[in-house]
Amino acid sequence: MLILTEKPSVAKDFAKALGCSFSSAEKCFKSADGSILITNCVGHLFQLNEPAAYNSDFKSWKKLPVIPDQFHYHVTPELKDAAKIVVGLLKAHKNDEILIATDADREGEIIARECLKAAGISDFSRIKRFWVSQALTTPVIKDGITKAKALGNYDHLADQGFSRQHSDWLVGINGTRFITNKAGSLFTVGRVQTAVLSAIDERCRNIKNFVPEKYFEIYGEFNPPAGTKIKGLYIDSNGNSKLKDASLASELKRYLNSPAKCLEVKSEKKEIQPPQLYSLNDLQKDAFRFFGYSAEKTLKLVQKLYEDYKCVSYPRTPSRVMGSQNVQLCSDLYQKFLTQYLEYFVLHPFYKIDASNKRIFNDSKLEAHHAIIPLEKLPAGASGDEENIYNLILERFMLAFAPVHVYEKQTAKLSVGNYQFKVEGHKVIDEGWQKFRRFTRLLKEKDSDSEEVQILDSIDWNNLTLSSVDSVQKSTKPPKHFNEASILAFMENPKGEAEDKKLAGLGTPATRHTFIPKLLRLNYIEIQKKNIQITKNGEKLLYLVKETPLSAIADVSETTRWEEKLSQNPSEFENEIKEFVRSSIKGGQND
Repeated sequence: MLILTEKPSVAKDFAKALGCSFSSAEKCFKSADGSILITNCVGHLFQLNEPAAYNSDFKSWKKLPVIPDQFHYHVTPELKDAAKIVVGLLKAHKNDEILIATDADREGEIIARECLKAAGISDFSRIKRFWVSQALTTPVIKDGITKAKALGNYDHLADQGFSRQHSDWLVGINGTRFITNKAGSLFTVGRVQTAVLSAIDERCRNIKNFVPEKYFEIYGEFNPPAGTKIKGLYIDSNGNSKLKDASLASELKRYLNSPAKCLEVKSEKKEIQPPQLYSLNDLQKDAFRFFGYSAEKTLKLVQKLYEDYKCVSYPRTPSRVMGSQNVQLCSDLYQKFLTQYLEYFVLHPFYKIDASNKRIFNDSKLEAHHAIIPLEKLPAGASGDEENIYNLILERFMLAFAPVHVYEKQTAKLSVGNYQFKVEGHKVIDEGWQKFRRFTRLLKEKDSDSEEVQILDSIDWNNLTLSSVDSVQKSTKPPKHFNEASILAFMENPKGEAEDKKLAGLGTPATRHTFIPKLLRLNYIEIQKKNIQITKNGEKLLYLVKETPLSAIADVSETTRWEEKLSQNPSEFENEIKEFVRSSIKGGQND
């Protein structure tokens, strides 16, 4: 049996589980009896041909549209040695049993299919698909091999992957050439990157055009006979707190030192679950919030923790959960880190780790890889930046199994004279996971726009006195500029203009971090004090695009509609993209 994995680390996991050692002669892992061979890709070993490879006329950028009848591939130059080994082994064993064990997602599927095509293998009857997203322990690997299904069961996934790949090529090649011809200078467009740029531009315009409106709020402080003062916000009979001026404050001061009457007190028990484990996007967002690291920098740091130090799991994952077969692994790791970091987690109670915890162990929400978790202690000599990322991953793992935080949300209405104040706050019942944070500075994000929640514990609501009245001038605020954290969140879940609904994401978890660096390199955006702002060059590109029939690629809702179509019917999606390119180029040339 020949086993093909997507990356060297996975090949090593398989070799360890199946008792194989590396054969320098065959340049792959091999069992003692020669019945098992394990080889690996290094991501995509092949890439789509350039236009001129289909027709020499396409060397000219004036020749449009470029729509091949059939797409062809060439070896990725820097990976030609790896490609030679993989293709050679596939050809030599095309009549033997083959197990495809690339990543369990669309990208992993087409990485394998590209290799099979290069090896001239079109008969899949002897090929099975290993489909596991759990941590690759020996039992998991052996169980996955036993349960492997025929490769043909995954044809729809391959169709989706190739259709996405082809459509991105079609839009990128044709759009870039078309807009560049129009402008007389180079402008690069892309099916997803131009939609992201358009969202940034819209946010910047909304901020620029925003007109703030001033208003006033009036706060009263109330004294109990003993204990801490509590704060209330004046509200009118309709519950509105925003006033045109502060004149009412003078009237309210007439009631200083007067007793307050309690009109009502409402209590509601609330729970805050411990955080789920980190996906790559979640880690990148937190690393930006806490340390100001770009998504690209965070990926490089966590990649080093994974590849060089081997102290965290595979980082390019969209999952926030583990698989149900990884319960024992997590339990063992939890106990190990309790011991290794005893000085930090000494107060952390052991929490039962079992498959009933669906927030952590959920096969239905498990994607190509499980969540990022720590595997070993961070080695001495790691840099401060590396330690920061490791600490985030470690703490998130330890907190994920802690008890819930329980509090009582309290809302009271007090009256003084004919005027009402609303008092809001919390009463903590059980600190739960929030008690055990080691890196409080990291986990408690400080937002200058938010107010501290007041603690309402053992308040005698019928024995309060108004002690002070203050007016505060405020103004409505514009939306915030995107930063590297919020743009990732937007790409995960963009909102439609017409409907407030969850749309298909822009890009994939493995590629979202690449768009901002690319837009920066192209001088379409710039970052000022962590805020992402569009440049004149970016504005010019969007103007050019929106003035042509290609304008749909600058429409977030249209791009997400394409994503939904891709999932439903890859063939129709690709044909729609071809027709879009064909008609847009033709229509634009007639302008």
